[in-house]
Amino acid sequence: MGKKLTQASSNKAKIVIYVIIRTALVLLICLAGVRGIHGLKEWFSSLRGILIFCVLFMLGLVWSLYPLIHLRDFLIFYENGICINGKKYFFTEIGKVGFCDYQTGIITHQMMQTDLRNFDVTYVERPKRAYNEAYFNQ
Repeated sequence: MGKKLTQASSNKAKIVIYVIIRTALVLLICLAGVRGIHGLKEWFSSLRGILIFCVLFMLGLVWSLYPLIHLRDFLIFYENGICINGKKYFFTEIGKVGFCDYQTGIITHQMMQTDLRNFDVTYVERPKRAYNEAYFNQ
């Protein structure tokens, strides 16, 4: 792979912000669905209501905590390739590298596009800047 040029690790602040936003949305939707705190009495008056509420809340909680799996994301740029989350790719394999941003609601996602496949680098801190530093500002 050659000499290590630079690396980009996960953006912990961004991950925490996304988890907070998602958790707030789940809590807001759950409270709206049960019609406020007083509506919880109706939902918890039967076993069926308790089960439905718990299943929906757990699904929402899993969705809201999803960004935490990206705490270990990293990119390492070498002279002849890139290491993405522990997998090494030579430039002969991946071809041309480009970056693309797209927005879903209030959240912006970033993809590193290659000829091999597209890599989600949303939770990596400034991947495009690290790439440019490694290969264009030597």
